[in-house]
Amino acid sequence: MRCLGVFVLFAWIALASKASAGEFRSLEKLKVEPFTLTERSGKTISLADLRGNVWIAHFFYPTCQGPCTKTLPLMRRLNHWFAGKSDVVLVSIALTGDDPQLLAQFARDQEASETQWLFLTGKGDEALEVVQRSFFQRAVRNPDAKPGNEIDHSTSLVVVDRDGHMRGYVDGTDHNNIFGLVDAVRQTAAERYWRPAVNAGLNALCAILLGAGWLAIKRRRETLHIACMLTALTVSIAFLASYLWFHFAVLGGQPTRFRGEGWIRPVYFAILVSHTVLAAAVAPLAIFVAYQGLRDRRPRHVRVARWTLPIWLYVSITGVVVYVLLYQVYPPY
Repeated sequence: MRCLGVFVLFAWIALASKASAGEFRSLEKLKVEPFTLTERSGKTISLADLRGNVWIAHFFYPTCQGPCTKTLPLMRRLNHWFAGKSDVVLVSIALTGDDPQLLAQFARDQEASETQWLFLTGKGDEALEVVQRSFFQRAVRNPDAKPGNEIDHSTSLVVVDRDGHMRGYVDGTDHNNIFGLVDAVRQTAAERYWRPAVNAGLNALCAILLGAGWLAIKRRRETLHIACMLTALTVSIAFLASYLWFHFAVLGGQPTRFRGEGWIRPVYFAILVSHTVLAAAVAPLAIFVAYQGLRDRRPRHVRVARWTLPIWLYVSITGVVVYVLLYQVYPPY
């Protein structure tokens, strides 16, 4: 049964060469089997090293005079398209067991990024076996083939998610497919960024509660005021926990880089710095004000609240602004 399943899978993925213009063919999170190959720099690269990135697998060999003459230009376009997008990596697997130094020269000829476009190879038929076993793609030697046509191989460009699952592919010989491929990569990369949207929602909710609490006390509705302000404090604590979890558990402490250029950069960082500094200040202030209010120490509560409320409101609103600029207007993927 396993052999039959693999045969059907080979036949299914082989249809990639018949994909229509712009079409991205989805796969149901098919797992890439573990592999280890050598990068052009001489460094050993395994599947585990690629985890955490969204990557595009490409199969070629430097002397190919067939489909590689079409897939390589498309990879060069992708290299420029995703330049600086640290979440996206291109992975080209050379099928002829090329020397890493020769592969490095070939990569330079392609103007390939040293960090974002990897060129992998193996000894003998090792790379062929990896393509067959790990990606379920076609890669076999042609008997008595003419120079430049030594290997019959898949022309698929395969999108792999952060957990090492193939999410789909396009036919790399049709350059119209770049648009469907780019959209698929962006959608796959964006999947890890759902929590910042939740955090922005918590900030927005906090701002609404603060406004409602202020209106309530203006109208002498103390019970409603207390409910709104305590709920706002709870929401802020939930935001802080969610924010720390995302940045340390998901991103591993790595910052999300802002991709905007020009005048928007100083504007963004001015907002970000003021937001961060005031957020650190408002946390103890909010707890202090809430404590004084609950202890019915009204003079002190009112005196400190007059400063705390606008700062807290500013922090909540700018939290939403930072999210919109960082993840929507200038997304990191």
